[in-house]
Parts: sequence; structure tokens; C-alpha cells
Amino acid sequence: MFKRLLVHFIIALGITCAAVAPAAQPCDPDLTPEVRALLNLLESTYGKKTLAGISGERNAESILKVCGKEPAIVSFDLSGWNSPAWGKSYNKVVQDSLDKAKVWSRKGGIVAMQLHWKNPGRPDGRAWVGASGGKPGTGPYNIAAAIKPGTTEHQQVMDDLKRHADFLQQMLDARIPILWRPLHEIEGGWFWWTDKEQPENTTALWRMMFDYFVKERKLHNLIWVYSSALRCGKGAEGLANLDMRKRFYPGDAYVDIVGIDIYPNSSIGIGKPQEDTYAKSHAVMKQLAPGKMIALSECEAMPDPQRMMTQGPRWLYCLPWWGEGKRHPADWIKKTYVHEFVITLDQLPDLKTTGGNTDL
Repeated sequence: MFKRLLVHFIIALGITCAAVAPAAQPCDPDLTPEVRALLNLLESTYGKKTLAGISGERNAESILKVCGKEPAIVSFDLSGWNSPAWGKSYNKVVQDSLDKAKVWSRKGGIVAMQLHWKNPGRPDGRAWVGASGGKPGTGPYNIAAAIKPGTTEHQQVMDDLKRHADFLQQMLDARIPILWRPLHEIEGGWFWWTDKEQPENTTALWRMMFDYFVKERKLHNLIWVYSSALRCGKGAEGLANLDMRKRFYPGDAYVDIVGIDIYPNSSIGIGKPQEDTYAKSHAVMKQLAPGKMIALSECEAMPDPQRMMTQGPRWLYCLPWWGEGKRHPADWIKKTYVHEFVITLDQLPDLKTTGGNTDL
């Protein structure tokens, strides 16, 4: 009996120690007060509860319809999708996304944003190297040239960054903090920004974006979220592959939060969120960036909050990609978004009055 109690105590202690990261200086020392307040909230919450997220305002509406709760975080995309890049239709899509993000922020919600960055060398390009979603891929990009001033590729990338920064300026002017997740699924290889042969080129691209956005454009409303792919290489051995993952990591000075995108894959032992809280992936991210808060930056559905609470890992936030449907069934939404371990929109404090210093 004593041995069993001791084991349970050690497990509980391990969950707590593994989850709680010490408060760290943000990678941008000049953050706006609103962003610092959000970071305070995240740091005070981490290891205690998990924030519920979702991709897109329509999916947030579907969650509300099913369970009467709205997620704390909604993610939007800075990509305009429609070709040609920076054409009238493309710009309209980007502006629409920003307008919806502003509405969400006014409701008191947390805004996250990723960028399905279209191949900078092709106006009709896509983020994907190969075919995806029934559409052809647009091939790789010479990242080694892109990070070298004076090249055509470098000019293409910097032109794109300028246009994106022009749009992001609206969010800074509106004093809206953003969980900014660029170059997501960075080691995966299906997006053009992954240099599988020389990962250091990809890390240089991240730093180049950071330096331009933060130091030159002074976009001090961004919390930089690093987003790993489920695998870094083929097969189950790619789940860890820590040495290679480290080559893609730009360094603690360029990252505030680390995350990983996880979708079920039975062939390599990744279960459904109803049965798996993805402890192995959490452990890999902790090894990759000790001391950083760790998020489940994309997933199929919320992992079981009861298991997260009692067994761990305790993710900073979990962000399902889909609303109610086959991959994210209504009965599971009703079970997860109302759980005591999960923070939803109605539980968020007013960051302007509390400064994020609150106990949820």
C-alpha cells in the first residue's frame, strides 16, 4: 500500500514539475503592455489548467452551438490563399481574416495566427511543396539563397515580409496581442520553408523574419510560437529524432512558446485524442527547449482533460483544427470544453484591468 501511494506521489510530482516553467524574459524586450499582460496570464496558468482553442471563427461558433462554451483562443491565417499573391482577391482574404481577429479580440478572446506562406518565387504558388488537398504542389524554394542579401530569392522573401508586416501593423495599432506561429510544422518537409538537407538555413529564415518584424518594423505585439511537426523524419523513429529537431530550432532568444502539431496516426502509434494525451511528444519538446511553455499547437480534438489533469502532460493550450464533425464529434466537445481543467472564453480575465496576474 505504501509503495503504491509513493508511486502515485512521484507521478503527481513529476506532472507538476514537468509542466511548470519558470517565467522567462520574452524574446522581444519591448512588448506592448497588452502582450505582457497576456504572457503573465499564460505563465500563471501553465501547469494548472489548459486553455481551449480552435481554428477559425466559424469553428468557434460550432463549439458554442454544441456545448454553450467558446474557446479561449481562436487562430486565424495571414495567408490570402487566392492567387495571385497580393492581388485584389488575395488582399481581401487577408483583410477579412484580420477583421475577424479584431472582432474576436474585442470579445475578450486570445488571437493566434499562423501563415500558410505561399512560395515567394511564384505568384500562383502554395505553401506546399508537393500535391495537397487535390491541388498540385509548387516545388521547393532555394532557402540558402533567400537568406543571402543581394539574391533574387532574398528580395522576393523580403518583399513578402514587408507586405505581411503592413497587414500586421493594423493589429499593433489596435493593440491586439498575437500568438504568432510562423514556419509551422517546421521540420515536416511538406512546406517550402523546410530545408531538410541544411536545417540551419530554415533557422536563419526564422531569425531573418524575427529581426525584420521586431527590430525593423517594431511589431511589438507578437508572442513567437515555435511549431514542430509530429515527425522529423520517416516512420516512428522520426517522433523523437532530437538531434535533427535541434538543428531546426532557432534558439531561445527567438522563441517564447514551443508547440507541436499532432494528428492521429496508427502506423506510428499516435492515438486518437480520446485515448492519448501525447506525453512522448511533450517530452521531446521539453528536451528541445527546456524552460519554455509547451503548447499543443494543432490537433484533431482536445485530448482527454481528465487524463491531462491527473496523468499529464499539462499542455499550455490545445488547439483543434476542426469544429464539430467527424473528427471532432459533438459528444467529445461536450465532455472536454466544459471540463474543470479547461479554460474557455467566459473564464478569461480582462487583461487591461488585471494585467494578466490572476488565478484561474
